Amino acid sequence: MASILIIDDHRLVASGTKNLLQEAGFQAELLFSAEELQKSVEKTHFDLFLVDWNLPEVNGMQITEKIIQRVPEARVVIYTGFDKEIPPVFDELIDKGVSGIISKSAAIETLIASIRAVLGGQSVFPLSMLRQVRSRSRLVKEAESVFDEREQEIIKGVIDRKTNRVIADQLHISQRTMEYQLEKIYRKLGIHSRDEVQKRVKEIGLVLQTRSFKNKS
Repeated sequence: MASILIIDDHRLVASGTKNLLQEAGFQAELLFSAEELQKSVEKTHFDLFLVDWNLPEVNGMQITEKIIQRVPEARVVIYTGFDKEIPPVFDELIDKGVSGIISKSAAIETLIASIRAVLGGQSVFPLSMLRQVRSRSRLVKEAESVFDEREQEIIKGVIDRKTNRVIADQLHISQRTMEYQLEKIYRKLGIHSRDEVQKRVKEIGLVLQTRSFKNKS
C-alpha cells in the first residue's frame, strides 16, 4: 500500500483529501505546517508527498527543496488552488524535482489517477497549465526582442526603485531622454505607471539582460 504525506495548513481540506485517498486504497498522513516536516520524514518512509502551494511563511517550492534535500528520490506533487501562480515558476519547480501539479478544483477521479500515475513513475501536469506556460514562454521571447539593452537597464532601475535622475545619470543620458524612453517602455508593456512595471515584468517572465549599475550616491 503506497503511503502519502499530505502537507496542507487548511485542516478541513487536508482531512477531506486524506479520507479520499484512504478510500482509494492509499495510506495517508497529515501535516499542517512545514515545521513538522523533518521529524515526519526521519520517522516514516513516504512514497509521495502531496504539498499545498501556499503555506504560512513558505511556498510549495521551498517545501519541495526541503523534501528533496532529505529524500532525493522523493515524488513531490504540488496540490494548489492558485493555478495562476505556477506558470511563472514552472521551469524552476521542475528543476527542483516536482513530479506533478494537481489543481484543487480537479475531480476526485483526476486526483486519484494523477497520484497513481506519479507513483508509477510518470509526471502529471494539467493541460491548461502547460498551455499557460507555453503562452508565457512565447511572451518572454517576444518581450526580450522588443526591449533593447538601454530599455532593460531602465526597467531594472525602476524595479530597484531608483529615481529618474539616478537612472539617467547611471546611463549617462539626460533625464528628459530617460523619461521619454520610460514612456515607450510603458506603451510596450501596456501599462501607465512605475508602480505597474515590476508586476508586469513578473507576469510575462521577462529576464532582464543588464549590466550591474555602479553604486552611486
